[in-house]
Amino acid sequence: MHELVTHEDIPLPADAVWSVIGDFVRIDKWAKLVIDARLEETPEGKFRLLTLKDGQTFRERLVEQGPLHYTYTLPRAGLKTYLSTVSVKPVTDASSRIELIIRFEMDDDASLDEQNAQMSAFCRGNLKAMKRALGVA
Repeated sequence: MHELVTHEDIPLPADAVWSVIGDFVRIDKWAKLVIDARLEETPEGKFRLLTLKDGQTFRERLVEQGPLHYTYTLPRAGLKTYLSTVSVKPVTDASSRIELIIRFEMDDDASLDEQNAQMSAFCRGNLKAMKRALGVA
């Protein structure tokens, strides 16, 4: 399985950062392309249903959640497995690190470089949006 890790240090305590970016469902607090975010609870688990400004919809399943992290999955074309983790780690009492981790297995590794570039851009965009929502952009 391939792994991509992107992080950014933030001059705010971990709890303050998590209060803005840590809600699995309400990512519209920081992800401004999301115009609707809802929770769906089923026997298979918790899902967030997202609608983007351009009309795209996503159904993402919560895999694991802890005090300062969560991991979710969703079906993605060309991938056998896709897991994405959002976490905040305290660095000091007054600062923290946002870490975005994507673990994935491709149907065919021939386009691995392209997939890495796309996922890296996705993570960098999310970090930028998170920082903007935190007022530290």
